[in-house]
Amino acid sequence: MLLLASLSALVETSGASQQSTAVTELQPLAAGITLPVQIRRTLSAGKVKAGTVFFVTTTQRVPVSASAYLNHGAKVRGEVVTSEAGDGTAAHPSVLTIRFTELSYRGKTVPVETRAIAAAHFMHVGDTFLPTGGGGDNGNASQANWNTRQVGGQEVNRSGWVGDVSNNMMQKVGYADYHGVYSLPVSIEGAMVPRAMGVFSTTAKGLYGYDMGAQMESSGGRITITNPTERAVIRNHDQLLLEVVSSR
Repeated sequence: MLLLASLSALVETSGASQQSTAVTELQPLAAGITLPVQIRRTLSAGKVKAGTVFFVTTTQRVPVSASAYLNHGAKVRGEVVTSEAGDGTAAHPSVLTIRFTELSYRGKTVPVETRAIAAAHFMHVGDTFLPTGGGGDNGNASQANWNTRQVGGQEVNRSGWVGDVSNNMMQKVGYADYHGVYSLPVSIEGAMVPRAMGVFSTTAKGLYGYDMGAQMESSGGRITITNPTERAVIRNHDQLLLEVVSSR
């Protein structure tokens, strides 16, 4: 009975993803596609040089259309645009500006322009992999059946890795499977496509776990973090939720 229930849940919550296939040849991504990515090095304002190139990787399966997805591990090329240490005052804050320019997958690279929806400190990222009930989630030792909390507060209720993402009103706003966490499908270029959320809630926005007073602004393909009292920094293992705004 448990197996039948798990299979039924799988069909109900992730039927669209099960019918999709992996992209074999990368094409430019449509605006609105989301890319949950993990930083692989620390970028500290005033220490890292403008012009420094770095790479981030996607953390889960990424739907790119109603019928196709990228497997996790796609690389996105980033570049430091501005790196100013500041002087510890609001008049001259520390400023770190980065931008992402290319997406690489299975030997092919396409240009991409993104904005950052949200960013999470690695400690907040780690919390999303812990059961909300503490310990083994009230005695359930199987991680595939844990209830967890996304950055931003929404909860994932799993059974055999599959389950719903719910808001604080207990309304379904997304779903999870073995390959990741997704929003409910939204209209992208006329097709209904779920958005990859990684560790983030569907309503996540801004900075989570960063210094008090730090702010993030993202426009024109640039992502800027300012900090009036400390160095603006994105740490190794922090995660970002990027949204494609253009494939130039």
